[in-house]
Amino acid sequence: MNSTANTVQPVSCCSAFYEQDWVRHLAGDIFHPGGEDLTQKTIAAMNLRPGASIADLGCGTGTSALLLAYKPGLDVNAIDLSADNIRRAQCRLSAETGTAGTVHFQQADVHQLPFDDGRFDGVLAECTFSLFQHQQAVLAEVKRVLKPSGRLGITDMAVGGPLPADIASIVAPWTCLVDAVDQQTYSDLFTGAGFEIKAFSDESPALLELVSRLKRKLLLMGVGSVLTGVTVPKFDIAEIKYWLDRVATEVEKGTIRYLRFNLQKA
Repeated sequence: MNSTANTVQPVSCCSAFYEQDWVRHLAGDIFHPGGEDLTQKTIAAMNLRPGASIADLGCGTGTSALLLAYKPGLDVNAIDLSADNIRRAQCRLSAETGTAGTVHFQQADVHQLPFDDGRFDGVLAECTFSLFQHQQAVLAEVKRVLKPSGRLGITDMAVGGPLPADIASIVAPWTCLVDAVDQQTYSDLFTGAGFEIKAFSDESPALLELVSRLKRKLLLMGVGSVLTGVTVPKFDIAEIKYWLDRVATEVEKGTIRYLRFNLQKA
């Protein structure tokens, strides 16, 4: 186990935003672009055998962890800093039966992983790595808990250039873009931490699809008229649609990106 002092890292505003009930209702169970298809793509590139062990860092309410326990039947240990997310994930787990693998949820800090050295065949971090306060420390922890030649799959927000001022000030704090960097900076960070890049893909089209899905849901909501029992803040749907369109424009220009890295412990 890691012997680092027990210091809980702060939760980003992005994380807090996605824990609100009305945001959960909008986004559904999957908060990252690409959904289950991208999760399966990332896992497939790890070449893990059925029953292999994997850690899911920042598991949210457990959608990917439960998926991986079913197919391809992995031994999943999923962690999240949010007690509410873990409670929701455990409720979902209690309702599931007949998984091919196993899944265990616990509240934990990615900077101090509660696992033994060399515990896992793979580690997954979907749309969470850019939120980690001390990324080099997290990568050191990931490397510690991975077996020799273990695999790391990361999908996350990235930038392809300077963000426009309005996007940087209004949208970035709530879309995991505040600390996102460009492709080369990610690559240098990963290789500098002792990982080899085995596969890479630009998954930005999945980000555009997510924006389109949110716009469709907003139209159906009609100022929250269908959100019975869900507290929705006062907002202007036209204004939110404007910001979604602004994000889509920047994705099409390549200023905002969504990337997949499949890495191997060197």
